[in-house]
Amino acid sequence: MDELRHLTAQMAREGVRRLLVLSGDDAWTLRQAQRVRTALAGDGLWVGPRPMPEPYVSSAALKSLLGREFQHAFFDAREGFDVAAFAALAGTLRAGSWLVLLTPDFAQWPARPDADSLRWSDAPDPIPTPNFVYRFCQQISADNASILWRQGNELAVPALPVRPPWHPADGHPQAEQAAVLAELARFPPGIAALTAERGRGKSALAGMLIRHLGGDAIVTAPAREQRR
Repeated sequence: MDELRHLTAQMAREGVRRLLVLSGDDAWTLRQAQRVRTALAGDGLWVGPRPMPEPYVSSAALKSLLGREFQHAFFDAREGFDVAAFAALAGTLRAGSWLVLLTPDFAQWPARPDADSLRWSDAPDPIPTPNFVYRFCQQISADNASILWRQGNELAVPALPVRPPWHPADGHPQAEQAAVLAELARFPPGIAALTAERGRGKSALAGMLIRHLGGDAIVTAPAREQRR
């Protein structure tokens, strides 16, 4: 695990997040995930259908964590792959984090029924999703920025190019945020809606706006933790 820890330190310096996929039988993937979770330390948030040592949450309850940040996370897709929850989890990771995905063996996965299909399929029982799984496996296998660790192979951590040092947010607005703040300052009293993709700094911009408004402000969110 030393090479993985060294790459993790490099990721922290560069502000990079990466994906590590563990592909194999249930016992093997769980065992390796537990090893990685111990080696990486950090929060190690676990998302899956079966309770694990804290911090743990089911994929159905993941939306309650939006707005919070975690150092490293694990997503258990061995029984079913809720892709929307997986994408949401990726949006909670701090710079320098790993997103570790547990999957069945790539060779067997396309034919395995996916328990998550009960959420969107009319079938009474779980069904396989071979087209999606084939495509997903193809993309992961071709992605040089991700690491695929398959049962029967050793963990191969590539030597990735060094990037310039990353500078975390310091509370000052970036150029686009500054432009939005200036425009909002000219708005007459009323309602303003701000939309952007995940991770673009909407929550940070809201905090900057409140700081410049002066006086009291009411902040609402789906959960208390998201207002912090």
